[in-house]
Amino acid sequence: MKSGIEIQGGEKRGTKIKVPPGIRPTQSLLKRSLFDRLGSWIRGKRVLELFAGSGAVGFEALSRGAEGVFFVEKSWRATKFIGENASKLGYSERVAIIRRSASGAIRDLAQQGRRFDFIFADPPYEMKNLGKILEGIHLILENEGIFVLEIRKSSKAPDLEGLEVSKEVKLSDSKIVFYRHISG
Repeated sequence: MKSGIEIQGGEKRGTKIKVPPGIRPTQSLLKRSLFDRLGSWIRGKRVLELFAGSGAVGFEALSRGAEGVFFVEKSWRATKFIGENASKLGYSERVAIIRRSASGAIRDLAQQGRRFDFIFADPPYEMKNLGKILEGIHLILENEGIFVLEIRKSSKAPDLEGLEVSKEVKLSDSKIVFYRHISG
């Protein structure tokens, strides 16, 4: 097991969370850049982390004041680590863990009428057909919400129904793409 990832801000700043073997967590520099851009906006928000892995982004959001996080991860081992990290941090009551594919979870959450203020997705860089996998994400994103997708720097951001790219930030070999609902 890797030594862990440190939470960079908020009430749990400096606390390390466990990372399951074989998981590529969001880089510290990228995570810092993301939360510097979000600032205090994240406080009180409902968060969804797709392809959650270790849950690093969701736990960072909770530490910075998010209301709650739904973690979606299809790996049984990774969901076990997310649960252990939630317990260690004292966030078990503010966390829901869904062991399912991202596309299946998006469909289920839309059918349940769930909506989120902030959605983050960090799929494996080699994953194909992201537009198809993320189909329907606009249905679970609040009107003023933000969807952020982490992809390889050389990749093109997928077109997503009902959403438009508002910003791309490149760091190292990755980029984070910010989406928002199409105006009007």
